[in-house]
Amino acid sequence: MQVDELRRAALAFADANGTGDLPVPTRVHGFTVLCQRRPSELRAVLYEPVLCLVLQGAKRVFFGDRPVTFDQMQSAIISFELPTIAQVIRASPAEPYVALALRLDMTVLRETAAQMASLPGPGGAASPVATAAADAALVDAMARLFGLVDKPEAAAVLAPLVIREIHFWLLSARHGAMLRALTRADSHAARIATAIGHIRQDFKAPLRIADLARLAGMSNSAFHDHFKAMTGTTPLQYQKQLRLMEARRLIVDTGSPVSNAAFAVGYESPNQFSRDYARRFGTAPRDDPERGAHRSGAETSGSRRLGRQRANGHPGAAGERDGRAPT
Repeated sequence: MQVDELRRAALAFADANGTGDLPVPTRVHGFTVLCQRRPSELRAVLYEPVLCLVLQGAKRVFFGDRPVTFDQMQSAIISFELPTIAQVIRASPAEPYVALALRLDMTVLRETAAQMASLPGPGGAASPVATAAADAALVDAMARLFGLVDKPEAAAVLAPLVIREIHFWLLSARHGAMLRALTRADSHAARIATAIGHIRQDFKAPLRIADLARLAGMSNSAFHDHFKAMTGTTPLQYQKQLRLMEARRLIVDTGSPVSNAAFAVGYESPNQFSRDYARRFGTAPRDDPERGAHRSGAETSGSRRLGRQRANGHPGAAGERDGRAPT
């Protein structure tokens, strides 16, 4: 499938199966089609480890204070669960933003790395948010995966093989340095990933930096430095962003009273919660314009409770969601 054909097919799939600018899940687990016909405002999102292949248009994602642009015909890798802000910056009715997103599987990544005779060198500084021109092998594999979305019997057999192939190409890619680091259990990246998983398991509990540092096998100061280098933020800010995103989900999707949502995610003061919410989302929780909206199953499927383990069923849009739902 040629790139132009893939772009047209992805756009047609989104138009036939989607609702507005929301991402469209496919029958292939963790594989999503994204389409937007206008630029978006900056908004808070939570990325899971994901590959995004941009077929048309562009999106900007912030890693800390550094903007990273996902441009047309680039592959973008986000290696960590990363709370950040993002926006589509180039899209129009005539030339929409169109992308394919595949959630990355750390188990498949490690198994694939173990089978490779050797892994490439760092190829530059390892970054949790990295982009590069999409090479022909990766585009071909993503096109073949998309070709399975309307073939459920073939997808059940072939999709896992193609997904494993995609993980291979990412491990081999110049901008896959952080993924390669994550496959090594003794790397700083892998140890910080373990600490991130611990925070996400119970983000409502008080955060004890000394316990996280011990878990990562680092001193307190080294842990703080490596955590910020890997995530663009501090452990406390990371936890706060998770709390606010889950609280927004409760307020917007379930109609929870503001104080109940605040207490549910670990805040002791509703007033402090309201101040933090307004700073993060640009509106007070009681005035959130999306409050009370009802969403279809495809829209809400990405808004799972953040502290739960991944479900085995299809979780909706691959890799990205905001306080309410995926991009």
